Amino acid sequence: MDCCELALANSRLALYIALGAFGTIALLLLMFFGYNLTLGARTAKLEKKNGQEQKQLDELKKELAQLKKNA
Repeated sequence: MDCCELALANSRLALYIALGAFGTIALLLLMFFGYNLTLGARTAKLEKKNGQEQKQLDELKKELAQLKKNA
């Protein structure tokens, strides 16, 4: 194996390492953004549920105030 073949083998190895690192980073980014999208959807669902519960609480407070007023 002469120096040119050795340089070619080293450059191929460096290319494979770079491609592996790029693939790993891309996978991690996809996982991160996928989790953030799921988290955002979950947050929106909980906020909607919280709004409904708050509306029920407000209605119950009005009803309680009316009962106190009538008693």
